[in-house]
This record gives sequence, structure tokens and C-alpha cells, in this order.
Amino acid sequence: MTGQQVKSLGMEVSLFPTYFWKLKVSNQQSIKDRYVSSFIDGYENNIYDIPEGWVTHKCHTSFEKSKLMDRDICDEYASIFDSIFNKQWTGNFECWYQVYKNDEYQEWHDHMPSTLSAIHFLKFEKEHKAPIFQDPIRNLKATINQAGLNERMLETDRYTPDVEEGDIIIFPSYLQHAVPAGKYDSHRVTIALNLNVQL
Repeated sequence: MTGQQVKSLGMEVSLFPTYFWKLKVSNQQSIKDRYVSSFIDGYENNIYDIPEGWVTHKCHTSFEKSKLMDRDICDEYASIFDSIFNKQWTGNFECWYQVYKNDEYQEWHDHMPSTLSAIHFLKFEKEHKAPIFQDPIRNLKATINQAGLNERMLETDRYTPDVEEGDIIIFPSYLQHAVPAGKYDSHRVTIALNLNVQL
């Protein structure tokens, strides 16, 4: 079937969008006041090692050593997830933090087998770089692009959200993403979350 034949049938649909949310953390200032100094102290004193199996050679994270499970912070994040769900849900969180300042980075990765994941930008200035997300079917699109079959498939396969301090982004855990290296004057501090929903 040619492109002209498809147009005559009125058949052009983009199927199965990938959902992505950006919201505000209502208790941002209290969470920042409570945690950010200790996170930066951990960075300056090199408390945590790079987790086993991670590719990056330069990263400061509490992923393997310390999960944030204080009730108030869990309640805040649960209320944010409530706002995007249409029904009652049960599940559990795991939360950890990262600090970037001196060319630390995070390689391409996903958060499978979790359901949804999130990044809370706890301390984030204009100089700081946002994470980059990658199209999960980029390889298939690349094949179509190279064959020159459809120019609309030549869209970018990466997305960098426009974020600021106090934002939280939520995304399917299967989405590949990375944090580019950056040398900053101030610490870039984030809290990462995985939500595992009970079916």
C-alpha cells in the first residue's frame, strides 16, 4: 500500500503514548530543610560507594546503603501519586538520594521491575542539568528512518524535561534515562523513587 492510499483511507494514528507527569511537591521547603544538609554532608565526606553493577565511575548515591522511609516523606509522595491515579491503590516505595557537583553522572538505565518511578528535584539551580529520557522504541524507529519510509518518524528520540527546584517528575519505570555530567558551583540534589503497585 502506498502513502497516497493510506491518506485516502484517513488512517494515520499515533498509538500508545508514553505518559509522563510533572508536578509540584507541596512540602518542598520542609523536606529540603530536613534533608538537604545531611545529603550534602554525605557527599562531602564520601559516605557512599558506587552501587555494584552500575556503569558510572563517578556518582554519589545512597541507593544501596540507605533508603529514605520516614513517614512524612512517604505520605507526601503518596499524595502526589494519588493525584494521577483514578482509584485507591496499595503499594510500597523505595527512595534514595543523589548528589552531583563535580562531573558526577548517571549512565543510561531503567528502574524495572517497578511500576512507576519518580525524581524529586530537591535542590536544583539554573546551572544544573536535567535528566534525559530515551524513546523505548528508538531502534525500530531508526530502522524506518534509515529506510526513508516516513519522514514523520524522523522526530527526536530523546526528551529533556524543563524542571526547577520543587518539581517531581513521574514516569513508567521501563523508560531509559540518564543524568549528564556537569561541573557546578552548587550541589544538585535529587530524591529518586520507585513505586511498586500491588495488583
